[in-house]
Amino acid sequence: MKIVAVNCGGDYRTGTLRGLTVTKINAMLNMRPNIVDDPSKVKFSWGFTADGVRCGVWDYKGSYKFKEFSVYGPHATLHQLFGDHYARD
Repeated sequence: MKIVAVNCGGDYRTGTLRGLTVTKINAMLNMRPNIVDDPSKVKFSWGFTADGVRCGVWDYKGSYKFKEFSVYGPHATLHQLFGDHYARD
């Protein structure tokens, strides 16, 4: 799957990642967080396309401390990227 960084995060939460750290997400996406978000709510945010489909991953109010992240994108794409760490909302 081809991952390309874009300057646009998720529009809204379509699912959750559990059991991953920032370091593991960086490795899975082959990129570091690249979206500047509201610092009072989000510390880490990735915006990218996966085979041309826009997706996003972000923590919300410190959720990264519990290895939990919000995600945006199609179920099939997110499941292919993150496997059993991904759960659809």
